[in-house]
Amino acid sequence: MTNQLTPLPKGFLMEELLRGYFLKAGYYVIRSVPFVYEGFDITDIDIWLYSRSSSVSREITIVDSKNKKTPQAIERIFWVQGLRIATKATNAIVATTDKRQAVRDFGLELGVQVLDGGFLRRLNMTGDPNVLRISEEELAAKISDYSLGKLDGDWRGRMNLSKSLLSKSLSFDSCNEWLGHGKFFAEQSVINSVQQHTALRCLYLICSFIAIALDYCLRELSFYEQHERHRLITEGFTYGSKGSEGIDRILKVAVGLVEQHATGGKVIGQQVRAGVERQIAALNTTVLGDYFSRPDVAKSVFSVAKEFEELAMVRTFSGHSQSSAELKSMLFCLLDYWDIGRTMFN
Repeated sequence: MTNQLTPLPKGFLMEELLRGYFLKAGYYVIRSVPFVYEGFDITDIDIWLYSRSSSVSREITIVDSKNKKTPQAIERIFWVQGLRIATKATNAIVATTDKRQAVRDFGLELGVQVLDGGFLRRLNMTGDPNVLRISEEELAAKISDYSLGKLDGDWRGRMNLSKSLLSKSLSFDSCNEWLGHGKFFAEQSVINSVQQHTALRCLYLICSFIAIALDYCLRELSFYEQHERHRLITEGFTYGSKGSEGIDRILKVAVGLVEQHATGGKVIGQQVRAGVERQIAALNTTVLGDYFSRPDVAKSVFSVAKEFEELAMVRTFSGHSQSSAELKSMLFCLLDYWDIGRTMFN
């Protein structure tokens, strides 16, 4: 693949312009986030924003962008407000070519900010947003260029699923799913030399998702003593959002059903419980608890998330060798958890 700029349709170009605008404003920004409900692909969130205003305050904002002659702005305000409620986002924004004052007033009444045609016209004059960054479409093309990607672990499917988790929940459950996908791309970057750069881009993006989710989770732990943060974080990575008590309740129900209905159920139930407990004990989650419970990590994890995202989308791929010490520290912590040698990433 070359680094030549690829012309984008005007709708995608406007989304990239908006992404650049929000990045400059200090947000963490992801484009085209799938919203999936009960296995159904409902829609894509055009732009997903995350901001951190204090140690205990976080905001998630969804942006609906329509660069059309007949944008149907009133209908989009209804739509994005419903989507905000469904995704439990904090705020909603509609970016529309419509310039009518009535549209802005209606948005104000419903609590939806409207970026109107005047704003978009000025934004369109700021220059190409993809001189230094690749677009969302270019990243998708890089992934699709790997002809064996579907057979070799479904690269595109993994990335779509990973992005969709942003609209579902920023939780330890999502982190644990991202850890699985991150390990896959870390291993691919080592064994698949031809697609190494693309695998690393995917890895960096998933690392940014993990960092953002942890920043969100850590907001509730900021006043805890470090040893208590360590316990809660380790437990989150080990058992997910349900915690050890929740997993134990589920395990008791499952084992009880086996004991009640299976031949030799008591023995089988004991084997099931012992097997689950062995798998849990084998998880190296203490490494993650040690690292993410540190106060300096909690302070920097939001900026590290933005740095990982930038690294994934930079036009001229450079890898992490020149990145901040904080980014490399988090990456190496994850490699230790995955039991992947650091020397392979130096």
